[in-house]
Amino acid sequence: MGTMAPQASTRHWMGRRMIAIPIVIIAALATATTAAIAAHPKRGAHFAGFSDLTAISGFRAPVSFSVSSSGASLLNFKFSSLGCFGAGGFQPGVDYYTKPEAVIKIGTVKVSKSGRFSATGAVSSHTAFGITTKTTASVNGTFPSAKAATGTINFSQKDTGKYTSSCGPASITFTAKGR
Repeated sequence: MGTMAPQASTRHWMGRRMIAIPIVIIAALATATTAAIAAHPKRGAHFAGFSDLTAISGFRAPVSFSVSSSGASLLNFKFSSLGCFGAGGFQPGVDYYTKPEAVIKIGTVKVSKSGRFSATGAVSSHTAFGITTKTTASVNGTFPSAKAATGTINFSQKDTGKYTSSCGPASITFTAKGR
């Protein structure tokens, strides 16, 4: 009985190895496929779309940017939000998302060779009625095709002036199409 144990152990080890090899291959293919999904944006294209924020009076929160002539960066990246403090009392027919205090500018965003883009620590400020709202934002995204972008924007806000308050982080997703 003592001589059978090494054979049973070897078979058990070989069985595990035969299961592990296909799992490793599948994981490697999935990683390669995920990396290959991202495309590079069309150079010089302008992208416009919307975030997943709730529409107000039928108006959706816009996201827009342009692609540099080299394709290595996104220019004038901006999105709209009514902030993470909350808002209410909306008049019908007014697009609050296009008001200057709702437009948050991230600016230039780097694009990797694989078509992924990201920026962190972008600061945008707006002052109204003696209160300055400072928004700190980051954006991460990818181009599923040369004319489509998807991503996530995270931001926090701090009010100073007549009163001091802070909120966030808030997270929104967006899609945009290029032309």
